[in-house]
Amino acid sequence: MWEGFLPNGFFELVAKAEAEGASPLYAQIFGTISAIVIVLAWWVTMTALIKWTPGKTPTTALLGIATAWIIVVAVRGLSHFVLVEADWDVVWANRVLLIVGQQMTEQMTQAPGSESCIAVSNCYGVNQNWRLWWILYPTFGVFAAAYGTAGKKPERFLVPFTLVTLTLMLVAWVPSEINYHREVPIMNLAKALLVGYLAYGASYYYCSISEEYKANRLRTYIAMGAVVTFFFAIMIMDPPELVKDLAVLLGGTPAQGMREAIMAGDVVPSTLDKLAGDGIKASQWGGLFVNLIVATAGCVLGFVIGVVLAFGRQSDQPFFSLPSVALIELVRSGPLICWLWFAVFLMPDLMDPFYDAEDIIRMLLIFGLFGGCYIAEVIRGGLQAVDSGQKEAAIALGLSPFQTKIQVELPNAVRTTLPSIVSVFIGLWKDTTLLFIINILDFFKLAKDLPSTDLRFLGNFLEPLYVTALVFWVFAFYLSRVSMRIEKGLGLVKQGGGEIA
Repeated sequence: MWEGFLPNGFFELVAKAEAEGASPLYAQIFGTISAIVIVLAWWVTMTALIKWTPGKTPTTALLGIATAWIIVVAVRGLSHFVLVEADWDVVWANRVLLIVGQQMTEQMTQAPGSESCIAVSNCYGVNQNWRLWWILYPTFGVFAAAYGTAGKKPERFLVPFTLVTLTLMLVAWVPSEINYHREVPIMNLAKALLVGYLAYGASYYYCSISEEYKANRLRTYIAMGAVVTFFFAIMIMDPPELVKDLAVLLGGTPAQGMREAIMAGDVVPSTLDKLAGDGIKASQWGGLFVNLIVATAGCVLGFVIGVVLAFGRQSDQPFFSLPSVALIELVRSGPLICWLWFAVFLMPDLMDPFYDAEDIIRMLLIFGLFGGCYIAEVIRGGLQAVDSGQKEAAIALGLSPFQTKIQVELPNAVRTTLPSIVSVFIGLWKDTTLLFIINILDFFKLAKDLPSTDLRFLGNFLEPLYVTALVFWVFAFYLSRVSMRIEKGLGLVKQGGGEIA
């Protein structure tokens, strides 16, 4: 209808998009985006010509005009694929699979009595989705409380925090190819959002009425809470026997022992019953959950190991320095994938006399050790840059050698090496995609295999990979922004700032 109305304009673009199978809404969005970038490109071009910029600085003018039209080609091509060509049903149909993996999806959504199970008559197993929500609540709380200590305007955190949570709710709500009751994740995300609001408000109010040393003490507690939350997440997914025995002592009955009654609908297990029963083995973990757990292990354990190795390498005592140097050089001499294979084939023989660890647990340890060795070298560079006068002043004030290292040397070393440390963290986050090589069903592995989940999706390889790229970029970009904010708080964006550190 609108063909030829406006050459390369809005109506023609919309008509072409609809003719290629796009919905009217997507076609109009595509036409709007394309028209905007075309107008901007023409504006840049005409402005340069009217001001006769090519006659003054031809290189700058040609570079600006070329860049504007390259942006047109890139934006139109990407928006055409996203809004017109792509079939996103392959992603929507497997959204739960991408987040938690195949076996966890069955445990979460196919359990009798589970609100997430749609076809109740066909459900089986024991509902385990409460474990993820128990991890989400303290995670949101710690995350929001940490931002509350920053002393920034509340809207600078609350607005993006709310928007991100609403985006997650929208992903859970989208009805396309849905295989669960959407009310369950939406309600739990709302509860987690409320926990975040309360934690942020409490920490923000406390820091606003307290002196700086009390605020710093609260930050220390929050950092410790983050570490505890990480280990709590591993524990709650597959509780040790001590936790199960405690649940039984409090009145719980192992849910697996009532499986037949649960499947018949005669019994609805309580949380204590589920906690007393078997959890989700680490071998059953999958999806984005695995990447987040492994990357967090690499960052948390890696930083602790890195600090110990950095001080060990600088020690004058051979008992500490030689093992530290040997471990750092040994680990750094091989690529990460070699150490992952080491964890698969050789590490079980080393650990079996002490602990029968599953593949995922061994990956956590390897990522922590690998990241720790690289962080150790980064921190060692920062320790060498600490002024000797500060060490002498600490000793003169009566601080012990341990206090001097922890309270004087380490803060200054971290302050000067923070960008490099965050770069190691981002590298560890991206390196979690190597897990698919050793057949662990991580986010990238599942996304790569999504087209084979249904005959309708055969050939839809690009859509899952675009989603994977976007998710990994978002997390890496967020880490870099956090690093920049911390650097600004420590006075690293300008000369000085030592007193802030």
